[in-house]
Amino acid sequence: MGLRLDLRQIVYVLSDALDLVGVDDVFHGKRVAYMARRTGEALGLGDTALDDLFHAGLFHDCGVSSTREHHDIETSPDGTGDDSHCLRGEALVASFLPLAHLAPVIRWHHADVRTLEALDITPAARLLANLVHLADRVDVLITAAGADDLLLARAPVLDVVREQRGTFFRPDVTDAFLDVASHEAFWLTLEPRALGPYLGRLARHRADQEMTVAELRQLAVVFATIVDAKSPFTAEHSLRVATVARRLADAACLDEERQGLVEVAALLHDIGKLRVPDQILDKPGKLDGKERMRVTRHAFDTWQILSRIDGFEEMARWAAYHHEWVRGGGYPFGVSGKDLGPEARLVAVADVFQALRQDRPYRGRMPLSVALGHIDAMAAEGKLDGDFVSLLHRDIVGCEAAATGA
Repeated sequence: MGLRLDLRQIVYVLSDALDLVGVDDVFHGKRVAYMARRTGEALGLGDTALDDLFHAGLFHDCGVSSTREHHDIETSPDGTGDDSHCLRGEALVASFLPLAHLAPVIRWHHADVRTLEALDITPAARLLANLVHLADRVDVLITAAGADDLLLARAPVLDVVREQRGTFFRPDVTDAFLDVASHEAFWLTLEPRALGPYLGRLARHRADQEMTVAELRQLAVVFATIVDAKSPFTAEHSLRVATVARRLADAACLDEERQGLVEVAALLHDIGKLRVPDQILDKPGKLDGKERMRVTRHAFDTWQILSRIDGFEEMARWAAYHHEWVRGGGYPFGVSGKDLGPEARLVAVADVFQALRQDRPYRGRMPLSVALGHIDAMAAEGKLDGDFVSLLHRDIVGCEAAATGA
């Protein structure tokens, strides 16, 4: 069966997670998508190419999970930095078939004109890569200017773009950008209160299309990989939680489609964690009160992202409720009892089990017997669902392999 979901809306909404890596600057990808697309319009590109620009702009930094790397890229002298994130981004986009043709654009979005012309990629990919490069560079310059009013940053930014015409940026791309950027409205639309509504309308431009659960899983794996790469202590956490959750869903006799949707929710359950600074996730000791607050909000950020996708409402709850308790007292919503459906309860069990069987900065991996004892105690206290904990015990060999990758 297929789901009536709008691919462009899903890509747009999930791109929020990529922007969370900036922690305090959460609109970088959206500003790049806006500027690249507006410049493409000035070049007279068709609808398909403009859609590609929109997606490439939103996804161009999908290879960046670390707040440290995000900062290094933003503060590098030429706005590029180490291009290892381009290689990771290329691989991620290539793994999602509907956007796989944009992989070379993501790979080369920091390449200058001479480098692009020497590459064995299509002319269309060269053009889109340079459009994204210019928009990305402009946004880095805007951020570096630190002006409260974007109109004050306009003149020095445009001077840099003119200087780099024909070296960093193609002449036609540069001229098209200078044309659209000559108007105040272009810059004022970059403000969050204007940019969100503008791109939100654009993201809903196309009618719904049917996506299979398998296609949705492909996209969820892309974002789970980004989340898991944020810290060495969460490597493959989302991917393994999803595998355990799928096994529990099967053991609970959920139908095949429901199992697939549970797996998608589990893949995305920690997407809000991209906003948590690296030094907090990797801290070897106990978190202080402020640090703890930064961590506890991640489930809310997951909800904020996923609940905005039309048709995703149930999965958003399954994903975001993974720290809620059956008896109440969990976070961040305080949901309990019958309001925690079976899917949310089994994702919570899968999440706790996998986390206990994985090294964390403040403790080593718990032995299996100790981890199971801990989970049994949580079930006895009414925190985890006892029925799903029982299913975990019955399939402990398979769930252990899924949780540890053994």
